[in-house]
Amino acid sequence: MSLRISILSRPLIKNSFIYVVTDGINKAIPFLLLPIITYYIIPSEYGLITNFNVLVQILSVFCYSSTLAALPARFYRLDGEQIKKYVSNMLILNTLITILVLFLLLLFNQFIEVKLKISLLFQIGAIILVWSASITNVNLVLWRCEERAFAFGKYQISQSLLNAITTIVFVIICLLGWKGRVYSYIFSSFVFGLFSLFLLRRKGYLELSISKDYIKQILYFGIPLIPLAISYWFKSGFDKIIITDLCGMAENGLYSVAMTLGAIVTMVLSSFNGAYGPYVFKKLAYFDESTNSLTNEKRQLVKLTYGFIALMILLIFIIYWISYAIIYFVYDFSYRESVKYLPYIMISQFFYGGYLMFVHYFYHCSKTKILGIVTFLLSVAQILLAYFLIKNIGAVGVVIASALISFLTFVFVMVYAMRIYKLPWLNFKAGKIYK
Repeated sequence: MSLRISILSRPLIKNSFIYVVTDGINKAIPFLLLPIITYYIIPSEYGLITNFNVLVQILSVFCYSSTLAALPARFYRLDGEQIKKYVSNMLILNTLITILVLFLLLLFNQFIEVKLKISLLFQIGAIILVWSASITNVNLVLWRCEERAFAFGKYQISQSLLNAITTIVFVIICLLGWKGRVYSYIFSSFVFGLFSLFLLRRKGYLELSISKDYIKQILYFGIPLIPLAISYWFKSGFDKIIITDLCGMAENGLYSVAMTLGAIVTMVLSSFNGAYGPYVFKKLAYFDESTNSLTNEKRQLVKLTYGFIALMILLIFIIYWISYAIIYFVYDFSYRESVKYLPYIMISQFFYGGYLMFVHYFYHCSKTKILGIVTFLLSVAQILLAYFLIKNIGAVGVVIASALISFLTFVFVMVYAMRIYKLPWLNFKAGKIYK
């Protein structure tokens, strides 16, 4: 498979625009439901929904999210038949891991119920959701790598519409409260997981032959990422457990609403990264194979990186004030205290966006082990710092800790990425390329 690809920024901008628009519609659907949900669900019940999502996040770390990261990194190095076999082995591996995690869940279900207030029934529902999501995400990653942005967007929007419709039925019509919202998550994920399985089978991605080499490659790539994935969970999940324990379920609900608004930034950044990631992988593969210096192409990639970081500042400033207005003028009065979390959440989001600009170099150079170790240690430090700050200044301490650790993570990833892949990072204007 030839890796010599003419890489222009125009396809990147086009695909980024499609991802941002379609993902924006996708995220807007549940977002528009939020004012209605906050009318039917009080903050303490919203905290229970949040804790269910916390459980889903940590289960996803072990069941599929770490191994899934291997697919885009390998996609451009394998031919069509190899990719099909690689995907099949990934699906088999993820299913086997999910079954193992289910047994562990049954073993520790009482501990989970005490900490998250989630019963065994909903814990099993979380496993079903995660297994379904593992299949759907393989399908979506393939579409990203194939640069089929429209197919990707339509699929996500359809799933969100089903989620929204079932939420209206369960929460508003059947008056099931927070349980109705959780039922809608599980149902929509399961339906689209089965649909993704059908699509993958139709494209020839389901084979029962197991390749030990591919399994080893996936595990070798994915296992070092588990600490990294856990670090993400520490930043977006474990904090909610701490707030629940120290400040109560209602405060967890307020914090979660503010985080939902901050997720608007995450949505935009992730949508852009859906096009930017494959673009960088193809560009770096082209650099590696070429015998020419490619001075201009390398300089353009550096300029593009810095340019997008600058645009993030404007984006986050705008979203902050929009979020502030939404809390005050759209949501129920009981959620107004959520605004105290917004400034620190937006700062954290900015550094997360900067992190996304540089993390692909770790994947390309197979430096996932050092990435996982450092981010995991920083995340542990965040939990300890958050616990100390919450005890001394209240729940807002959790977002202060998050902002600080996000900054340190960004600095590490940026500096180390500049070391492991030599581009004119600090002198691109002069065009000097490091050897």
